[in-house]
Amino acid sequence: MKQTLLFLAKFVALTAPLTWLWQVWGRRAYTAFYGPVAHSIYAFFGFDRVLTPSRERFINYIPFLTLMILTPGLSRRRRLVGTTLGMVTLFFLHIAANLTEDPRAHSLPIGVSLFLDAAPFLLWVMIAHQFVRDIARRKSDRRPE
Repeated sequence: MKQTLLFLAKFVALTAPLTWLWQVWGRRAYTAFYGPVAHSIYAFFGFDRVLTPSRERFINYIPFLTLMILTPGLSRRRRLVGTTLGMVTLFFLHIAANLTEDPRAHSLPIGVSLFLDAAPFLLWVMIAHQFVRDIARRKSDRRPE
């Protein structure tokens, strides 16, 4: 229990400054990168009129990156490859999510929004499955019969 609380405390301590950086600088930088790249991808596939906003939901890089930095027991290779593939996956999820936008409401369907919110955690569980399994095993071993 103590290790889990310590992990959560570290998660909050690292997430707070990363979120601040995202709000101050990251969102604008991501928009500058995302807009032209997304537009090119959409045009390649024949979607000429898709908006490319920098949504608040695109902040889902922050919890994913934080979890990948903090997760103990990951080899350097797994951490590096997992973080890289996870960030690329999140980017393409943002590309795909924009295709579902309701242009009149300037919003995504609720299911798509919920999936984008869950995606960093799902990716982390796939990459750090041994760590997650160890936590679950410790929890189940402590249950009284």
